[in-house]
Amino acid sequence: MRQLFLITTAATLAACGPKIQQFEVTPRRICAGTPVTISFKVRGAPHLTTVRRGTALSDTTTYTIVATARGDSAYSKMDVITFGSTQTLSFATDMLGRDSLVARDTLPADAWAGMQIADVFADSTRGLVLIHGGKSAALKAGGAAQADWRGQPVSGPWDLHAGLLRGEIPGNPAHHPPAHLYLRMTLACAEGGQP
Repeated sequence: MRQLFLITTAATLAACGPKIQQFEVTPRRICAGTPVTISFKVRGAPHLTTVRRGTALSDTTTYTIVATARGDSAYSKMDVITFGSTQTLSFATDMLGRDSLVARDTLPADAWAGMQIADVFADSTRGLVLIHGGKSAALKAGGAAQADWRGQPVSGPWDLHAGLLRGEIPGNPAHHPPAHLYLRMTLACAEGGQP
């Protein structure tokens, strides 16, 4: 992902040691391709570094401002989370009766702030019934994308139901139903290009 940024600076050389007087990176949560603005005021010679690391959910870019003076240095860090466009979600299963699986979880608003659903796919070998955001629909195994949840927030309660497949036997370690059900979704940012 390409990161765009605008930098405003203020640096002063003084008789005292280095100091980070102000350091801001905004916004702190973005969609791919959204620019960030970096502003800082330091005492000493400034130097900005970036380090990017990825997770299953997002990329995190750590911006570090370093001020050096008289052989000493001071620094401050800020993280910016960049959400990707496709995510796979994993939901732990429980038995529902003797012939069905259920998987329920609530995704926190702070981790998915402003992210909206574009399309949802059943990322497994079985069909699912998905309930989210007050809507319910069937997802076919390996089937086409469902747009029923388009524009809905990713955060909130998710409820997945699936029947057992032939040969799956609850309690039998060799033929036990899966421990997780998977969904794949494409994401979109809320209005304004940021979560």
